[in-house]
Amino acid sequence: MKTVAELPFVAGHVALDFVNTAEERGHPEAEDALSKAADLRLWGQRYGLLAPETVGDDDDEAEFSRAIEARELLYALFLARRTGLPPAQAEVAKLGELGAEAYQAGILHRHRDGTIGWSWDRSRLHSIRHVAVTGAIDLLAAEPTTRLKQCPGDHCGWFFLDTTKRGNRRWCSMAECGQDAKDEYRRIQRQATRPSAGTGRPGI
Repeated sequence: MKTVAELPFVAGHVALDFVNTAEERGHPEAEDALSKAADLRLWGQRYGLLAPETVGDDDDEAEFSRAIEARELLYALFLARRTGLPPAQAEVAKLGELGAEAYQAGILHRHRDGTIGWSWDRSRLHSIRHVAVTGAIDLLAAEPTTRLKQCPGDHCGWFFLDTTKRGNRRWCSMAECGQDAKDEYRRIQRQATRPSAGTGRPGI
């Protein structure tokens, strides 16, 4: 898996990209791009959720644990949506608690075009969690299930929104898992057409 500094944003939604900071859960070779608070801070800065000059504070490690817990909750909820299963009531209740906390910490403001929206302090690490949680609530409430997909790439499992006109996007990224699948297909094709040992043309 790429480092947090290299991690691509391919999901088309902040909550999904946040969940995608880890690879396929449960696989022994799966990896996590977020291993400490500094990783989470860098991810938030790259995504534009935190100001570039944001520095750590004493609560960062505790917030890192809360953020990872929230990320795994969102993963479970998105997985339930993708597979068409009802989410567990305890998970919905926990999302409600996190959402209430997020909105309490946010500021509702008016944009120049007359619309309104929430914003969070871009100097605080917890803003990443708040943006991801509230974004997930909106997504789970509105997005059709058919548009929420999960990459079938080897050890991947990343979520993404399929916004193609035909709804036929398969991979998280053609440059990543899509290219890997093409390379593997070509390798198998070459092996299938390669002459077996001892079947070559006999000498004259």
